[in-house]
Amino acid sequence: MRYMYPYRQSYIYLPNYSPPYIKVLHYQYILILEIHSLFFNLYYSEEPMNSVLALAAKKKFQSKTDKSFINILTGYKSHQTYFDALMQGMMPFYHAFPELKALLTEQDGAVEDYIFYPYFYDSAALTFQSLRLLTQSLSAYAGKLTMFYPVTNHLYVQQQVKHCFAYYKNHPDEFKAELISLYEQVEQQLGACCSFLLLPDGCGQHSSRSELTTRFQLPADALELVLLKEFNLLTELIRQHPVLSPLYIRLPLHSATEKTAALLSGRLTIQQMAAARGVKHHTIEDHLIEMMIKDYPFDWQRFIRPAEVGEIRALYDKHAFERLKPYFENSSIDDYFKIKLAICLVIKGEYNGPEADS
Repeated sequence: MRYMYPYRQSYIYLPNYSPPYIKVLHYQYILILEIHSLFFNLYYSEEPMNSVLALAAKKKFQSKTDKSFINILTGYKSHQTYFDALMQGMMPFYHAFPELKALLTEQDGAVEDYIFYPYFYDSAALTFQSLRLLTQSLSAYAGKLTMFYPVTNHLYVQQQVKHCFAYYKNHPDEFKAELISLYEQVEQQLGACCSFLLLPDGCGQHSSRSELTTRFQLPADALELVLLKEFNLLTELIRQHPVLSPLYIRLPLHSATEKTAALLSGRLTIQQMAAARGVKHHTIEDHLIEMMIKDYPFDWQRFIRPAEVGEIRALYDKHAFERLKPYFENSSIDDYFKIKLAICLVIKGEYNGPEADS
């Protein structure tokens, strides 16, 4: 039997509860996770070009400039960059390379494509940090460890973890089952997984990324792509979970967008909000698009009819145009803001109605 951490087996006992994928072991005050051997024995083939940057380059629309591509990779904070990332399926790459100045070489176009859920790179990373902190906190609580160094000092992450901790500290077996379920789904959808090795025990000990590269025989950049996929999928699973959903960390809104969001409860029109803010109505529209992309919900039917969204979805499913103009020319919608809002609703999965009027 192999353990995640190299503690002496004489100090480890196996409880009666033994779920199929994760066995919960107690080493004095530390909760240790042992994953089913399936996860240890699956190795990823070495694909040197299958890196995060190569996959990002594959998703870039030909109609987009290298400058707009670099803006996405470096996390340039503009409403156009947010929308470009959404349209191209590149939200998971937004701010993935904050120090990138220029594209060094042309990336290999033969890299295998992958469809991500529409979550920002930082959102997925912080959501995984939330899961790590919750695992550590419950491990420490189970072992009556009153003082420990948290794996993250991010205050908002800690605040969100408290919501889940308050529930699961009284339902530890339920958390164990949910953790098992999360990684079963990751394994089923991706074929294998390795991010579970980054989950800490009560003291914050966990495998390092360098250890993962050795264990799974992966170069460092290929490991980052594997983790990018796993974090993205875990974010989707966590966001949809009835109890774990507070662990989903959204990117913050621009300060100006927050002021617009505060006006939405007043049922004002876009023109009225623009007048109240002293800005142009296009600015308010940009704020609404930002809110939709970053998952800050509002009553979108105040600004576009479901039938209009259905029109855009039919066009998107059939053509996935790279520009807005073809949507404008092939639909009855004569407002580019509505087209952008509809595309956001379709890509984010917020619209589940028919494609067009019956």
